[in-house]
Amino acid sequence: MSPLIRKSPSRRGPDHPRTSWVREFHDVLDSADLGHTFTALIRVEWQRAEGVPGSTTAYGDAGRTVRRLAEELASQRSVLRCEATEQDINHELRRLVPWRIDSIEILRAHVTLQADEHTRASAERMAQLRREETLDELARHQTAARIRFMQEEILRTPATARLYLMLEHTAPHGVLPPGVGADQIVRDVQQWHPQAQWVVVAQLLHTFLHKLTPKDTDDLLRTLRAVFLEYGEKELAEQLPIEQNQSRRDPQE
Repeated sequence: MSPLIRKSPSRRGPDHPRTSWVREFHDVLDSADLGHTFTALIRVEWQRAEGVPGSTTAYGDAGRTVRRLAEELASQRSVLRCEATEQDINHELRRLVPWRIDSIEILRAHVTLQADEHTRASAERMAQLRREETLDELARHQTAARIRFMQEEILRTPATARLYLMLEHTAPHGVLPPGVGADQIVRDVQQWHPQAQWVVVAQLLHTFLHKLTPKDTDDLLRTLRAVFLEYGEKELAEQLPIEQNQSRRDPQE
C-alpha cells in the first residue's frame, strides 16, 4: 500500500466536498525493556480542518501526532505484552478521534504492533535475570536480618543460645523435646541474665582489666590466685591465665 492514499470526498453538504487522506507507514517503538523495540504499522486517516487553509506539513503532522501517542504508551510496556499494548494504544486513539490538531483533523487511526521471537526470547531472559536478582537481594536482606537477630538476641548469653537451638531444631510448635527440663532452662536463663550479680561483676572485672597494663594485669591475677588458694580452690587458681614467665619469678610459687 502506498504511504499516502486519497480517499473519495466526504460531503457535509451538497456544496462542501471534503477530501480525506490515508497515510500508512512502519516504525519501531521503544519499549520498557532496555534495548528492545516493537515493530509498528501505523495507519492514519485525516483531512484538513474545515475553514483552515491547506498546509504542506499536514502529511507529516498526521503521522507524527499518532506516532508520538503510540511511542508514549509503548515506552511504558514490555515487549512481552505486545497485544495488550496494542489494545491500549488503539483504545486511546478511538477515544480521541475525531482529533483536531492545528490545521488537520484525524478521522481514524490504528496501530498494529509486533515483536519477533528473538526479541521476546531476549526480553524473557532479561526478566528472568531481574527476578533472580530480586530473589538474591531478598535472600541477602533476610540473611543480614537473621545475623543481627542472632547477635543481638540469641548469642547474648549461652542460655539463650541453648534455648534457641533447642526450639529451632528439635521443638516443633514450642514444645520441648523429651528429656529436656523446663526448670533447668529457666535456671540457665536466670543465671545468665544481664543483671545477675556474677554477670555484673564479671563485666566490671573485664572492663577494669582492659584498663590495666599487662604487668598490672598479671599482678592482679596473681593476687586473685592467692585468694583462690586461701579458700582452698586450687583447681580454680590453676585455671587463671597468668603469664608463665611472670609466675616463675613469683617468690611464692
